[in-house]
Amino acid sequence: MGNTEERVRVIVARVAKRADLEGLPPDADVFRDVGVASAAALDLLLSLEEEFGVTIPDDKFNDARSVRAITEMIAGLEGVKGPT
Repeated sequence: MGNTEERVRVIVARVAKRADLEGLPPDADVFRDVGVASAAALDLLLSLEEEFGVTIPDDKFNDARSVRAITEMIAGLEGVKGPT
């Protein structure tokens, strides 16, 4: 299903309850600019872990606030498997 950035955008859009984020700049803050509520951060984290099959450390997740940063974080975790 698409490349990593596209998959991240789909997840962020779902969590933010936005129909389309295609035109969103990759460095836009997903919390401030996109509208992912802080209460939805756990949903975002769990959705990313499930989609990509990785475990995301809290400190890395907290630092990744844009689609670009999340995509790069996921790429860096590639091959690191989450709980089975």
